Amino acid sequence: MGAGLVGLTISSPRVATETGKTSLFATAAKRKATSRRTNLRTHRRNGSHNAECTEGLDVPGVPASSSVEEDEETCRSSRNKDVRLMNRRQAIRRTSFALGATVLPSMQGFQFYEAFAAIDEPGDHLDEWVLSVGLSTLTVRSDGTMDLRGNNGSTSPQTLNVILPHSAGNTKASLSPARKTPPGALLSLQWPGGTTLVVWDSGDEAGDMSRRLFSWAAGVGEGFLLELSVPSDVDDVNGNTEQAEINVDLQTGGRWYGGAHLLRQLWPLDRAQWELGPMYPFDHGPNGLGSVVGAHWVSSRGTFVAVDPGTPMLHVGLNASTQQRPRDDPRFFGVGIQHLTQEALPYEDGVASRNRNASERGDGKLRIQARRTWQDGHVLHPWQAIGTPESEREQRRAFNEGENDEVTYAGKQPYTDVLDDPCVLRTAIAATSDVRAATLSALKPLQSPQLPPPAVVFNRPTWTTWATSHADVTQADVLALGKAVIDNGYRPGVLEIDDRWQSRYGDLEFDSVKFPDPKGMIVSLKKEGFLVTVWVMPFLQEGSVACAEARRLGHLIEGGDPPSIAREISVGGAGERLGSTVKVLVDLVDFPPGHWDGGGGGWALQSGQLRWWGTQPVRAIDLTSDAAIAWFVSRLKALQARVGIDGFKFDAGEPCFLPRGAVTSRPLKYPGEYTQLWVNKVVSQFNISEVRSAMGTTGYRGLVRMGDRDTVWGVDNGLQSLIPALLTSSVLGYPFCLPDMIGGNAYWGQFPDTELMIRWAQVSALMPAVQWSIPPWEVSDEAADACKVADSMREAILLPRIDELIAAAATNLTPICRPLWWLDPLDQETFNVDDQFLIGDDVLVAPVVVKGARSRRVYLPAGVWSEYNGEKHILGSRWVEVDAPLKKLPVFIRASV
Repeated sequence: MGAGLVGLTISSPRVATETGKTSLFATAAKRKATSRRTNLRTHRRNGSHNAECTEGLDVPGVPASSSVEEDEETCRSSRNKDVRLMNRRQAIRRTSFALGATVLPSMQGFQFYEAFAAIDEPGDHLDEWVLSVGLSTLTVRSDGTMDLRGNNGSTSPQTLNVILPHSAGNTKASLSPARKTPPGALLSLQWPGGTTLVVWDSGDEAGDMSRRLFSWAAGVGEGFLLELSVPSDVDDVNGNTEQAEINVDLQTGGRWYGGAHLLRQLWPLDRAQWELGPMYPFDHGPNGLGSVVGAHWVSSRGTFVAVDPGTPMLHVGLNASTQQRPRDDPRFFGVGIQHLTQEALPYEDGVASRNRNASERGDGKLRIQARRTWQDGHVLHPWQAIGTPESEREQRRAFNEGENDEVTYAGKQPYTDVLDDPCVLRTAIAATSDVRAATLSALKPLQSPQLPPPAVVFNRPTWTTWATSHADVTQADVLALGKAVIDNGYRPGVLEIDDRWQSRYGDLEFDSVKFPDPKGMIVSLKKEGFLVTVWVMPFLQEGSVACAEARRLGHLIEGGDPPSIAREISVGGAGERLGSTVKVLVDLVDFPPGHWDGGGGGWALQSGQLRWWGTQPVRAIDLTSDAAIAWFVSRLKALQARVGIDGFKFDAGEPCFLPRGAVTSRPLKYPGEYTQLWVNKVVSQFNISEVRSAMGTTGYRGLVRMGDRDTVWGVDNGLQSLIPALLTSSVLGYPFCLPDMIGGNAYWGQFPDTELMIRWAQVSALMPAVQWSIPPWEVSDEAADACKVADSMREAILLPRIDELIAAAATNLTPICRPLWWLDPLDQETFNVDDQFLIGDDVLVAPVVVKGARSRRVYLPAGVWSEYNGEKHILGSRWVEVDAPLKKLPVFIRASV
């Protein structure tokens, strides 16, 4: 039967609100009555005539009615006589008025819903289907394109589309048969070759199946849950493996935020050309991806897009270059000194750099993919040497069946039909009223810690030995730093002892030469008011007592055949080959010296070893083993008991630091699970803690640190990247953000001058927590004085507000530091501001981040503002020019709306 227009009047005893109900336009398929049936009354209005009939249709998500069978014959007769077939344009004219009024008044305790549907037999080809959930409407077309509309006042919809594989040909979609339509689905489409798209309601109307498959999106609100399935064993005409992919058009969404921390952190995110690549936490990933990775994006027009973070072989790109990297010069992952041969990515769209010109623009899309495999000749990364076809297939099987907790190495019987082994991509989308509403929708499903970190990490600064001592730290250095902090008028806080305090990595014993009396040192520091932490990571040095014990107990990640030296230094393009050669030589000579005795040999990797940013290869603790976690945690707690350590700075935890051919006690479901085990099973057991890696770990109640910053001004991992990274953390659900140390890490011979040191202190001072390493008094007297002023402003402005802010953040992830659009999410001037941030709703911070600048423009959102210690009663929603001499940090306080 062809498409006809049918009006649906559906009664339900549920209590409803005007914005919370689900309607279906042009989607109901005529099916045999099975487990779900409903009352459907068709309407034809010709003058005063109104013929009604009821037909038994299987409409997903609609409650059953007992009157279906009684009216079938009447409906059948009336339909043939009264309901005429209509083309798409006629249907739009007839149904458009219903889009804005899908809920009828309540009558005798019932709610009535009215919708219109194009009814067709399964297998018939319509041009489009229109779904409505609350105020969100999704139009799905048979060619895979979609429009998403909401109540944001925009005249144009958010456009997105399914990328149809070659196996689908150029044919249109048809409705799936009833037997293949999942329970509760609003719409189920199929294309030739086995590609399918299923859409569910994201709200309370969703059925048990969608709640199970989309538990990560629970509570999103009014939107849609999409499952795209593409057969995994079909190659396209170019020889590329098929993948499930959804594209979101960036321009129709406005400006974009979220995603992840990046080496070149740009705000808004669509200013970047985030090249398509693997989506898991990295230390300096091949496309610039960093250690804090989210799974959602929001736009200035209120679009919300999220992907299941457990998706096997998840790849993402945003406004990526239209040209793929050549296979003879691919992007690559490097560690330590190899970073010198990697480009600072992502590129900035429309801005020239060393290797590209300004005319090379991005593709204007957010691309989300579930691939069949990690293998990609354009982007090289560690998981290409970890996953196997068998393990990747088993991960797909468990994910596809909603059994992520049942991944095994053995797997099930090999598939005989390629349709039984698809790539599946699950996403959630919604059209909200504005960018703040979209962000709140994104944060709602995420786990919150409920309890905030200890107040001391906000009320007192962290002082770390890293930037000045690096791996050469001694007991004398630590005591001298503590004394200098107090002598220079700063408050004692957390004093963190960084790299190479141990005799050998993993032994958790202070080096007896460098630290002759660690317990006495800690007692002395505590008398001065410090808490003391030490730096640890999930690696064990070859030759250490801990490594031998862990091997004997089976607590190490095993590996496959390691790469030969020749292979290590010959893979990739010229940059990668150079970086690999230098790294191998550095490990060979153990530079800087100090750990040759008991080291890993360095020259050739052994099975199970991995290279990292330090010298000498190491082995990784198997975090998939509860016994290994208990062993490691007990050793950390024993160290606390022996010497009085208060907590730990937990480094690494990214899944890029696993050996080639990694074999764990149970298979990882996806790379990000390794980070989750590190944070949730190890780090979370300590009250005073910080971590740098994050993915799906918003429930952690400690500080999440930005990655290491270079001591430079620019957005390429320097000063100008701090505020964009802070705001990205807030959007992703990590409100307890610890900026990297003031002045940067002083790598590669860098050291801040007076201006950079002061401006860095001003940027950091009013962030949730603050971390010092380069002592400002060692830069200059002027730096020392100006940094003290910034520190005093923290005490006067932030600390009186911090308790209320961290309590809200712990409860529901409400950001402590917020983008300017948080106050006025419809003010377009706020969408691009990347060098200001809010503290709560009443403090605006506008530091200077440009070298040599002594004034700046500041945008004040709606309200009445007063400059801190300056001009009063300034009307908002406008730009103002502010003097900013070197010692001044511009701050404004909002008096009223």
